[in-house]
Amino acid sequence: MAQGPYRPPMGPAALLDSDSEVAQLESFRGRLRVFAARRLRDWSDAEDVAQETLERVLEALRAGRLRDPGALTSYLFQTASRVCLHRIRSAGREKRAYERLAPVGEEAAEESPLGALISAQERSSVFEALGKLGAEDQKVLELTFREDLDAAEIGRRLGLTAGTVCVRRHRAIRRLAKILGVRKETDRDPDV
Repeated sequence: MAQGPYRPPMGPAALLDSDSEVAQLESFRGRLRVFAARRLRDWSDAEDVAQETLERVLEALRAGRLRDPGALTSYLFQTASRVCLHRIRSAGREKRAYERLAPVGEEAAEESPLGALISAQERSSVFEALGKLGAEDQKVLELTFREDLDAAEIGRRLGLTAGTVCVRRHRAIRRLAKILGVRKETDRDPDV
């Protein structure tokens, strides 16, 4: 029986080699935007979700994590769902963090004047100490505590490995604690 020329199986890596397949992946952008907008109720955030989803799926394809090309659509929308959920959770945590830093309305009125003064002084000290850190330390701490990103995502944004981000974050926190004069109980006094 005569067979045609050998063709390698069309796996996920082959999707990256074909311009038409990359265009097919890009063709999902509009649907992903609508999908995200329904969940987030914000078109600019929806565009960000679509972009991040396409980046993550492209990375998964390059790494060979998607073995069944027929599951591409499902994988895209599952990824978009996770990205939306992460954004919703991050927004909630950020809102709660801001509320803790600056109580407003009735909460501020109920707080004692001395408590308000101490809180304001503490906040001022922390912001002043953050200003004394280097730009890299500030960026890592901002992405960690303000945007609530994990080490892998921070690494992607800064072009670092997750391990490097963890080390930098640890060192930045220690520098900040030193500037603020905070010591752990396990820290020993060098004079002892």
